[in-house]
Amino acid sequence: MKIDEILNENNNLDLKVKILSVDKREVTTPKGNTVYYYGLVGDETGVLSYTAWEFPTPVKAGDVVEIKYARTKEYNGRLRLYFDSKTEIILKPGETMDVKNTYREEKLQEISLKIPFVSVTGKVTGMVKKEYNKDGRNLVIYNGFIEDDTSRVRLSSFGKELENNKVYKIKGAKVSEFNKQMELSIGDKTEVFLVNDANINLERNYKIAEIINPAGGINIMGFVITLGTKSGIIKRCSICNKPITASVCPDHPDAKTVLDTFSYFTVDDGTKYIQCIGGKNAILPFLNIKDDEIAKYAGDIYSKLNDNLYGHAVKMNVDFIKKDNELSARVNSISSINKEDIKNDILLNNSGD
Repeated sequence: MKIDEILNENNNLDLKVKILSVDKREVTTPKGNTVYYYGLVGDETGVLSYTAWEFPTPVKAGDVVEIKYARTKEYNGRLRLYFDSKTEIILKPGETMDVKNTYREEKLQEISLKIPFVSVTGKVTGMVKKEYNKDGRNLVIYNGFIEDDTSRVRLSSFGKELENNKVYKIKGAKVSEFNKQMELSIGDKTEVFLVNDANINLERNYKIAEIINPAGGINIMGFVITLGTKSGIIKRCSICNKPITASVCPDHPDAKTVLDTFSYFTVDDGTKYIQCIGGKNAILPFLNIKDDEIAKYAGDIYSKLNDNLYGHAVKMNVDFIKKDNELSARVNSISSINKEDIKNDILLNNSGD
């Protein structure tokens, strides 16, 4: 059977495919630790994800194999191949196969490491060019963001220039993780198409409970219900930007010390609460303090945060990040809620209160 012929769940499949990737993961169950394998297989008609509880050691990515007695089952809305103790995986030495790459169109908030390559459409913003040397070759990389109506995601393009504020459809973008957020990469085999006359809403107003994956550039509103006692002014190294707890940076003892503000607090919007972290780029404008005035407010930042933040309703633009399967938020900007916001029922969810 060909991959594009697999339309429903099936318990007795016979396929000839190319192994595209093999990854291994160890999990703990009530019966103890166990290992399973996962990845992608493909043929001339398409690509399919698989999970294998047993996998032959000699078989590796790039090999063509015949698979007997495999089964398919729906997982997260998609059909997936499963190999168990009854499945036979027979290596076909010397055989080759051209694989047709097919990528499901995903919204940016839906991408995850479970699907290594995706197709997305969005507006490119903030792209900058950087030249670097690798193995004696001068190479170019473009770094920035791609945005749709659900999220803003970091984008890296190796050698292919994309124009800012233009909308592109990207087929075969590689999904990875950068700084606790999702990242997309454009490589040699990635297809990029300019989309003309496309309008994308970048407002992205969400309730906290609606965000399940790391998503960037999200607007949320809620009440600040806790304020961290260590919020206030911190010192950073002018070279590495790391916080300094001693008098000097241990890695750069001769470097100058710069002042920064740091705050952590909890916001609740009635659907869920989330821990938030804000630096000076968000906090100083909120407190109406200029960057060169930080030292002047050295002993007063916490009280100003307490007076203006704790217990107040705020609206924020944040980047959701994930660590140990828990979401938190980095604050890009923060402001007080005005009457127009309440009128639009963004915060109060049509309660009329």
